[in-house]
Amino acid sequence: MKFNIQDRIVLDEMVDTFTANMHKHQDDAELIDRRPIITREYWLSMIEEVQNKLDDFTTKKALSHSRKYR
Repeated sequence: MKFNIQDRIVLDEMVDTFTANMHKHQDDAELIDRRPIITREYWLSMIEEVQNKLDDFTTKKALSHSRKYR
């Protein structure tokens, strides 16, 4: 099964929301001198891996749309 444009819009929004919340959580931890168990670098590498997997299972048209409007 391949993701279409509608699927991809939802998935992109989920990834973007997760990324924004991860950055907020990491920034908040830095403000109170706490070190999160999972580092920002690790999260970013995992987000990139998920994004690559999503790209692999997305139709060419939906992928083009995602890259154009994201």
